[in-house]
Order: sequence, then C-alpha cells, then structure tokens
Amino acid sequence: MPGPTRRLRSSGARRPALFWAAILLAFAVGVALGGGVLARFTTDGDLKDLRAQVEELERANHGLTDRARAADAFADAAAPSTLGRGLAGIPVLLVAAPGADRADVAQIARRVTQAGGTVAGNLTLTAALYADDQSERLRGVVDNAAPTDVAIDAALVDPRARAGDLLGNILLAEDAVEPPSNGRTDALAALRQAGFLTFDGPTVPGARAAVLVTGGTVPGAQAAQGQGIGRLAAGLSRHGAGVVLAGRTGSAQGAGPIVVVRQDRALAPRLATVDDADTVVGQVSVALGLVQATRGDVRAYGTGAR
Repeated sequence: MPGPTRRLRSSGARRPALFWAAILLAFAVGVALGGGVLARFTTDGDLKDLRAQVEELERANHGLTDRARAADAFADAAAPSTLGRGLAGIPVLLVAAPGADRADVAQIARRVTQAGGTVAGNLTLTAALYADDQSERLRGVVDNAAPTDVAIDAALVDPRARAGDLLGNILLAEDAVEPPSNGRTDALAALRQAGFLTFDGPTVPGARAAVLVTGGTVPGAQAAQGQGIGRLAAGLSRHGAGVVLAGRTGSAQGAGPIVVVRQDRALAPRLATVDDADTVVGQVSVALGLVQATRGDVRAYGTGAR
C-alpha cells in the first residue's frame, strides 16, 4: 500500500508551509495597516500636528479674550466723557423680557444714571405674554384694559405689538411726564392680574424713554418668543422720546428678537438696538444709543448683522 502512505506524507508536509504562509500574511496585513489607516491616528507626526493646532487655537482664544477685556476696560474708562449728561432730566423705564439677565439690567441702569438719567420704574414681562396658546387671551386683556382715552392702533395685528402699543401709551411721553391716572393704573393692574407682567408697588411711574432688555440666542423651537419680543419693542417704540432694544450676544442671530427689528426696513430706523449687552462695551452702547435716540438719531450697535 505505497500509494496512501505517500499521500499522507505529502499532506503532512504542506501543513507547516500553510501555517507559515498564514503568519506571513497576517504580518503583512499588520504592517500595511500600521503604515496606512491606523498610522493616521498613531504616528508621532500627526499627533504633533494635532497638538500644534490645539495650541494655535488656544493662543487665538487668549488673544480674543485679551482684546475683549481691553475693549471693556476702555469703554468703562471712556464712558463718562462719551455719555456726558446726555440723559439729564430724562426718566427712563427699564423693561425686562423673559431671558434677560439681572446683572445686565443692573449694569444698564448704572449707565443710564451715569449719563444723567433716572430710572423711573422697572417692569418685568412674563413668559405667558409670549406663549402661543395665550395669544387670543392677551389680545382680549389688552383691548379691554385700554383706558377710554387710549386707542390701540388697529393696524397692529400681533397681540404682542398691541401690548407694546398699550404700554407705550400709558407709560411713555415724548415731553413732560404726567402723573399716572386711574385708568392707566387699572390697565397695568389688569395685565399683572392676567399674569402677563409683574412690577413692584401699586403702579409704574411714567417715563420719557425706555430700554427693553432681553436675552441672547433664541432656539429655533422658541422662534415665536423672539418675534414676540421684537414686536412688543416695536409697539413700545411708537411712543416716548426714544426706545432701545438691548440683547445679549446672539440676540441678532437666527430667531433672536433683534433680527426681527433689523430686518424690518420700516422699523429699524425707529428702534435703536444693541446686541452685546452682556459686555461693558454693549452696556455703555445702550446708554449712548438711548441718548442718540432721544435726539432723533437711531442706530444699531453690536457685533451682529445689521
């Protein structure tokens, strides 16, 4: 039986050869991967490039931070001479919209005072005023609360614009400010009782100018709120000697309220805007913008698109 014996020996002789061929093939694949795809993530050269990019970004960030600090320091030092007494004798109403930062409101009040103005009163708008399911209810409250001597502009369809028109009617005067009448006090009380705004005390004193302070970036899902704030500010700006809409960084982007104002060719020349009120430069700009607005010079300040 010589035939089968030779076949067994031949099969046994092939096994080591196949084994070593498999080892060599695996080694070759490993070398290929190491020098190809994996090398992009593991080689010292690429890691050094990545570190260099991170370091460059960090240097750029530090540089921008230093510039912002320098700009804020300059604005703070220059504020007294820049603002002068531009708001002397002008009482100012501060209105805080949902999302407004209390620190921003406080610093803006400080700059108004620095410019010679006085903060006549503070008003806080609630989130209910901008809720979609409260639109018709807001319209009804505004129309019913308006005093007999106040006419809401029929051309204003948006309930928030009508609310701004009512607030401007009862709180802002272009020249001399009159003491609040019973009808105007009742209108504010009705809006407060309905949950659309809050304020301390029995009423809010009248003023000649106003600053509406809002937040920053508005998510797309809350676009209605950004539009509502912009439209309320538009209604408010129809009255008094000057109005500024001031938002944080990002308020002039996407669904931000300042976008609504700046993209409206009829509204932009009437309502001053500041889109970086979370910085010293922006806070000083709010007071400066209000000074200029009371003189008929309405401008847009900040870093956002105009």
